[in-house]
Amino acid sequence: MNYHTTFSLLLILLLACGKETVEPDPFFTIQPASLTLQVEAGSGNKFFTVKSDKSLLISSDHPNWCIPTLSNVSFDNLKIAISANEMFEGRTAVVTVSNGTESRHITIHQSGKQPQLSVDRSNVTLQHGEAQFSLSVTSNIRYTVELPEWIQLKGEYLWQEGKQLYTFTLSALPDELLYREGVLTFTPVDAPSEVMSLSVQVMQKGFTKVIAHRGYWRTPDYPQNSLASLQRALDLEIYGSELDVWITNDGVVVLNHDATISGINIENSSYADLKEVRLSNGEPIPTLQGCIDRVKAQRKTRLVIEIKPHATTVNENRAVAAVLELVNNNGVTDQVDYISFSQNICKGLIANNPRNRVAYLNGNLAPDVLKAQGYWGLDYSSSVLKSNSGWVQVAKSLGLTANVWTVNTTADYDYFITMGVDFITTDNPLELKQLLATYQK
Repeated sequence: MNYHTTFSLLLILLLACGKETVEPDPFFTIQPASLTLQVEAGSGNKFFTVKSDKSLLISSDHPNWCIPTLSNVSFDNLKIAISANEMFEGRTAVVTVSNGTESRHITIHQSGKQPQLSVDRSNVTLQHGEAQFSLSVTSNIRYTVELPEWIQLKGEYLWQEGKQLYTFTLSALPDELLYREGVLTFTPVDAPSEVMSLSVQVMQKGFTKVIAHRGYWRTPDYPQNSLASLQRALDLEIYGSELDVWITNDGVVVLNHDATISGINIENSSYADLKEVRLSNGEPIPTLQGCIDRVKAQRKTRLVIEIKPHATTVNENRAVAAVLELVNNNGVTDQVDYISFSQNICKGLIANNPRNRVAYLNGNLAPDVLKAQGYWGLDYSSSVLKSNSGWVQVAKSLGLTANVWTVNTTADYDYFITMGVDFITTDNPLELKQLLATYQK
């Protein structure tokens, strides 16, 4: 071995002995740095970028809904798939990422789904013979439906999530009712406490009813304000038959439209003075007692008693007292309505008993005034209600009834039925009854 060779070997050995082994720096990073997530109830994916000098292991403590997967890409290589939470309660899962030396934990808090129960209407009003309505209910919770006995669900109740359309039918409104009210209740089943029951108010208004004006007359044998015309109206089984009454000076309440009959002033005469008076069909002048006797024999048709304005307040008060005595003593309070052009008469009827069904005829008081004075309703001429077409709906909103008189043409029938009046007083009760039957088909 020569000098140069020996020197080279020594140099190599020296260099080798002076060199240190350098290990790479360890690293384990997760981005984003925040490892706690708050997520909504719906499904979705969350991504992290994980880097490590060692092999990685991943796991989830709830792999049924929180599923981590690791790919070989440089960024967003950790995907956490989160399925939708179908429960109302929130839930939490922890994803663990480990490189064998240390571990990092990613916590996922997922909200529960929001309970939902809603209905598209809170009030339903049915009128003009309507007997069916529909409600759209949207929910993700089960519920029961409670109904008044006169409302039925059409078809079978079967809950399903999402939007559901229900159709309800109503039984016929009894003739004696102008309207009735009820509540449909949708009650949650096994739902969170914050979910409240829903109520839908249902009002069924009676179809427009017929009142015969001065009885059912217009033929020779059935004159106005006669027992014959009253009985003919009763036989129609309509809502009511109107009649006009006066009081004699000896306290007998008799029927007649005008203040005089056969030249005799009724309120200034005794009943004996009227005994020879005959109507066109030969009847004597009828008494209110005779009419009440006819009405007591049936339950379908009411008497609508119009007490005529008398010459003096004293006579009006006498008439009010006598009429009320007859009605009460005969036990027909629930078969009688009262009307008058005289505010004094109406006020006397109301003062006697606020439950007396009293309607005003003159047409000069707005519905709010009538309500304030305790009236049951308004009973105005067709011309008044045509000039004040909004009064009927205002009256209804105040809880008053609305009658219109005296309506005798098909065009006017249709007009006021559409307006929504409760009653139509007519000289043609059979014709109107037949027309109303076609509306209800």
